[in-house]
Amino acid sequence: YISSSDSTDSGWNGGPALPASPSSGQSFTTALDASANFRHTGFTTEGLEVSYEPDYGDVEVDQLLDSAKLFKQSMRVTINTSLAEAALENLLVAWGQQSATLTSTSSTTELGIAAGALGDEPVERALVAVGPGPKTAAGAKRERVYHARRVLSVESTAHSVKRNEATVFPVSFRLLPDPNFAGQEYGVIRDRNI
Repeated sequence: YISSSDSTDSGWNGGPALPASPSSGQSFTTALDASANFRHTGFTTEGLEVSYEPDYGDVEVDQLLDSAKLFKQSMRVTINTSLAEAALENLLVAWGQQSATLTSTSSTTELGIAAGALGDEPVERALVAVGPGPKTAAGAKRERVYHARRVLSVESTAHSVKRNEATVFPVSFRLLPDPNFAGQEYGVIRDRNI
């Protein structure tokens, strides 16, 4: 289950806060569905892949054969998945387009394939993914909630429409840090009992 929230202005500040956890016995998806700040983006296939990629530089000195010191010089975090529902709303998220390119009437839904303009910035979204979590030592059932504060869909994506297969939208989200949340710049991962 994935839920997202679109940026609405240039003052995007980590997106909306997570809603309060629902009562015991209910999934966090209940709180997300009731929130006006998040939109149900659908289910996924093949799970969720979170990639945490620090890049370290090293300082070499003449007196040692190996590095004397390592220092972090860059960082990259991505989330990869495939949106399992072939709705145009999900294609909008996979393509990273502005919400205004999707229009609906009582009888039709239309997604414009926008070219954008030179110098356009990608659309930032907040993303929440909810799935099964590891059981506690006592065997209690848990769910894992991933909350990414700033995600961008900036990589190429392709999907197929075939007679005998479901149409899915593969998407790779690049996470950006928000310096306003010290120690949680990219977001949080929370395990909670249900």
